[in-house]
Amino acid sequence: MTGERENSGRNRHRILRELRGELTRHPAARSVEGEPPDEYRELRAVLDPSWFGRAPETASLRVAWVPDPTPGPEASDRPNGTWTRTPIRAYYTLQYSESNGFDCGFHCEPHPHVDGLLHYQKREDANEAYTYEPVSFGARSVTRLLWEMMDALADRVE
Repeated sequence: MTGERENSGRNRHRILRELRGELTRHPAARSVEGEPPDEYRELRAVLDPSWFGRAPETASLRVAWVPDPTPGPEASDRPNGTWTRTPIRAYYTLQYSESNGFDCGFHCEPHPHVDGLLHYQKREDANEAYTYEPVSFGARSVTRLLWEMMDALADRVE
């Protein structure tokens, strides 16, 4: 089991390193860092919100990735269509946040408020509850998925 975890950690680091390179080329990205630096568990980016038509000075983006997730005990209760809205079988998060409390993002992970795994969640400020809606992505590569999510994010935050 330890070997599987190490391999999963290496795969996650490799994928996030690849996504970091892609994200640095996005026109809204001011900076992108992998955390922790030696073995990425997630990416943290500073974005220019004006690129999205937003007013705050800065915005942040968090990208997390879990390649080939092992289903948890609740997996037997999930319908076969769990992965129907994305061909990429991984748990991932792309979460956009502003200092005014607005945040939104795409999540592919088990969540009690949505059917299936892939959804968009949003709240206008930190004191509000999130709203959730199912989404779909057709990308078949990790890098294409990042660009597809960034395009969809731009459409939703304007």
